[in-house]
Amino acid sequence: MADERKKMHMDRASCELLVTRFQEAMRKGLAGEEEELKMLPSFVTKLPGGKEEGAFYALDLGGTNFRVLRVSLKADDQPQVQQKSFTLSATHMQGSGERDLFPFLATCIKTTLMELENSLPPRDNPLPLGFTFSFPMKQTALNSGKLICWTKGFCASGVEGEDVVHLLQAALDQVDVHVRVCALANDTVGTLMAKRAREERACIGVIFGTGTNACYVEKVSNIPKLKKEEVGAEEMCINMEWGNFGASESSQEVLPLTLWDQQLDSESLNKGQQRLEKLIGGMYLGDLCARMLASAVASKELELSLSSKEIRDAFSSSLASRIEAAESPVQLQQLLEEELTIQISPAAAQLILEICSEVSSRAARVSGCVLAAIVKHMGLVGKEIVVGIDGSIFKLYTRFK
Repeated sequence: MADERKKMHMDRASCELLVTRFQEAMRKGLAGEEEELKMLPSFVTKLPGGKEEGAFYALDLGGTNFRVLRVSLKADDQPQVQQKSFTLSATHMQGSGERDLFPFLATCIKTTLMELENSLPPRDNPLPLGFTFSFPMKQTALNSGKLICWTKGFCASGVEGEDVVHLLQAALDQVDVHVRVCALANDTVGTLMAKRAREERACIGVIFGTGTNACYVEKVSNIPKLKKEEVGAEEMCINMEWGNFGASESSQEVLPLTLWDQQLDSESLNKGQQRLEKLIGGMYLGDLCARMLASAVASKELELSLSSKEIRDAFSSSLASRIEAAESPVQLQQLLEEELTIQISPAAAQLILEICSEVSSRAARVSGCVLAAIVKHMGLVGKEIVVGIDGSIFKLYTRFK
């Protein structure tokens, strides 16, 4: 087990090699030469300047929760946000898109409008809204995009290859809700735009949550697969879909992968895909910790009166983050005994902490490397820039941050 744990550590040379390979993948993705990094044009060619005003509705689908938000903007002031959050069931995520997922989203929108507005928009004046859809999609316009593939545990049928705006619009028509999706964006683009509204130097947006992804502002002249005359702008936000880095053998070689990563990937719904995301995303960090702990128990390095299944059932990314946040050995031991409902020795608690820290530290190092690759690609090394970051992993994992 010690040899496998060593594979998680990255020295300067391995970090630099990862940065170089990631830049190569970026250039190939922009040229349309390979699909490992999809480098998807977002058709967002203008970023906010902080002077926007008015009330706007937005949707956010990207994990196990669906949010409907009403955002009031006033120049030079903090936005006022009202929102309702709805939990998606396994049926919504893995059933039929047309019969289960999108009708549920439409019903949530209707419920929120009735609660916040006490009425529904009239047929002759549909309500405009923005749709944050945090999955790989090929956009052909600001308000049109086809899902390339599901990630993050979603596999709802009849959606891949289809325009998600059309599917949502059809579901809204079924419940007689008159809204018009005027903008479709990835959550990274939304994160960048939100940061840009308050900080004009912001040029990169990153999500570290259930999954992970990034976007940045690219010169249209650097996107060979996109004809400049089709855009009519000098710059565009690129949705990188960086979580899929590692899909090729050459990129896997520069990632600090272990036996536990290979096991997790082989048992996942998207085997061979999203390898970078499986090192960083909150959907996977707790599972990785549990696999390592089970191996430690099997090799007699850790005394824990739990089976492998019980360890995996008990462990989550949330628990791992709280383990790392424990302020003392006593607090750590108490937390573990409460969560695992067994007695834990001080030595066992310390080893559990070490393993959780190794998993999150690797995630942070890999994240830093790929972020550095974007900065180098943009020619901004040595310059002062701002990166907009959102997501539960960034907010809750103290060592990661």
